[in-house]
Amino acid sequence: MDPLTHAAVGLTIAVLSGEPLSVSNPAVIACVAGAIIPDGDIVMQLKGDYAYLKNHRGMSHSIPMMFVYSGVITGLLWLIFGGISLWNVFPLALLGCFSHIALDVTNSYGAQVLWPLSKKHITFDLLLVYDPMLIILCLINTLPYTKGIFPSYMTIPIFIGYLFLRRIMKKIAQNIAYENLSYKYKTVYFRIMPSMIGLIKWHFVLYTGKRKIIGEVNMFPRRFRIIDNKKDIDMDLYNIAMDTPIAMFFEKFTPIFHVECEKKEDNYEFEFIDLRYHVSKDFLHHATAVINGDLEVVTSLFHPYTKTRNVQV
Repeated sequence: MDPLTHAAVGLTIAVLSGEPLSVSNPAVIACVAGAIIPDGDIVMQLKGDYAYLKNHRGMSHSIPMMFVYSGVITGLLWLIFGGISLWNVFPLALLGCFSHIALDVTNSYGAQVLWPLSKKHITFDLLLVYDPMLIILCLINTLPYTKGIFPSYMTIPIFIGYLFLRRIMKKIAQNIAYENLSYKYKTVYFRIMPSMIGLIKWHFVLYTGKRKIIGEVNMFPRRFRIIDNKKDIDMDLYNIAMDTPIAMFFEKFTPIFHVECEKKEDNYEFEFIDLRYHVSKDFLHHATAVINGDLEVVTSLFHPYTKTRNVQV
């Protein structure tokens, strides 16, 4: 989720707790700050794009760090305001922090919530990265002219209901995909995820053991289409590609990717493609590794968001 969505959720939690909505209320500040602070790993950007992208949603989004953040926020507010109720401010800061990682695991990027026990990105593939329904729900609870539309105590049940609805939609989209694929391809791996845009669109990746089928399901009206059909490269070439620094990074960056190879003079050019996000007829994240005849790495680049953006790895 983006910082504005996290801040809006933090503000909503503070309002629902009964705190007066004021920029000078330390409890409100604590909750909003807690909802934003896990994305403070953006400071890694000072070391460059590679350092930031390698560490984003890692340790900074783990459960132990939520308690550390909450303690730091509470301590700073105590120094600034003095005389604050620690038993009021700390829990709200903690709620704000936990709202952040709870939202991040609902989209397809996920977060290393269980660090240091596990570095796996946990994800439930339910909400869009920018989910309009979540923003609307927050605005209704915080804007003066909309606060009375429904009782504040209904906010949490409504949000849980929305998550449940998204789970049902995901299941329906999965069934539509299976109906169109099950008799054509063997399924070794299947994953269905929210589209980057559109509440009723879902993307899927099906791996047959030899190729990856990437497609889209539109629920209303009901439509199914294949976006791409990618055949695996030779296993020897694949092993060479995966022994490069960019491959080791890319494998941690995304659990669903494809490797393509093109022979250019005396070099092999490998392209790594993140299959999770498809926008404007192309996938969002790519990487390139060029290896010469002596199996030495000549080029090692990550291309986040666009192929024209080059991050040296």
